[in-house]
Amino acid sequence: MKFSILCDTEGGIEKVIQDPAGMFSVESNGWSFFNRVVPGDLGKILNFFIELKSHGSAAVSDIRIKSQENIDLFTLFGGTFGQALGIAGAEEAGEAKRLYDDLSGTLAAETGQPKQETAGFPGEPGTPEGYYFDELTRVNNELINTQRELAKKNIELAELNKLKNQFLGIAAHDLRSPLGVIIGYSELLLEDPDGISEEERLKLTNRIHETGKFMLGLINDLLDLSNIESGTLELNLSDENMEIVIRHNIEMNSFYARSKNITIRYSSLPASCMVRIDKSKIDQALTNYLTNAIKFSFPGTSVDVLVDLIPSFVRVTVKDHGQGIREGELGNLFKPFQKTSTRSTAGEKSTGLGLVIVKKIIEAHGGEVGVTSRYGEGSEFYFTLPIL
Repeated sequence: MKFSILCDTEGGIEKVIQDPAGMFSVESNGWSFFNRVVPGDLGKILNFFIELKSHGSAAVSDIRIKSQENIDLFTLFGGTFGQALGIAGAEEAGEAKRLYDDLSGTLAAETGQPKQETAGFPGEPGTPEGYYFDELTRVNNELINTQRELAKKNIELAELNKLKNQFLGIAAHDLRSPLGVIIGYSELLLEDPDGISEEERLKLTNRIHETGKFMLGLINDLLDLSNIESGTLELNLSDENMEIVIRHNIEMNSFYARSKNITIRYSSLPASCMVRIDKSKIDQALTNYLTNAIKFSFPGTSVDVLVDLIPSFVRVTVKDHGQGIREGELGNLFKPFQKTSTRSTAGEKSTGLGLVIVKKIIEAHGGEVGVTSRYGEGSEFYFTLPIL
């Protein structure tokens, strides 16, 4: 991209001399050259014109000029010719100087004035002005890059602030409802303690207890996620036998499974499998998978824990034979507070944060998570861990 034009002292285009790309083809005489300059560079181009009128010559680099379809960076050289200003521009400084030399020769022939050479122009190598011009250009480029980075960071901060507000709003909503249940039931117990049967009292107390456990679980999940996102998740790593880890976890969750008449089936690993993990965190991840599978399965069914050794990794899969998840909703999994239309089979509640935490924990161990599901047939959630 290159051009050479003749302007009046206020920037009005009087004549287009060279314009092979047709940058000014839709403009007639009298149009302002400033209309083609990106607004953020107007200060630089104004200084360029002031320098032209004050000293008879000027040069400037990194001016953003709009063409018909794009915005390109130009170096400009200019000089005064009677009452007119001759300006040549190109994307490369050397080409801009050559254009200006041609422009100066053409205008000198037309006006009878001596040809203005580019030597001695501000920015010309070998001159004191050139040194300072180069330094100013370098500093200006650094400033532009800093401004770009700042603009990018501001966009990121605005997005994070939006997510934070959304996060807090959902968390407050999920805490407000169970808190209302606790207050309502406790008021019933306080207002008429003698008029409530022992059976009803026990039922209300159990409901308060279960609701309180849900609130505590949500708060713990929020704190876990906050620690993970802030980068303060610490892994207490140790070498563990995955067979023992899985069996212990199944034993911990067997009571919940039995309460719904659900069987947890597990086939032991074909060989010893050692992993370097934070055992409590992996227990947390596997417990989330197992309790979810039990939560969304019908009584009398089974949940399978499957383990496969693949190159350099062990893959743990929890498979249920429950309701499954609609295909269009699979993308909502492993995201904060995202829930599917699948409902638990015994009214159990969910915080919507468990799978997010599982993903963060497993990725911190160098593994990955995933899910496959067929609606009406069941789901398979898996994670992988590097083996020693």
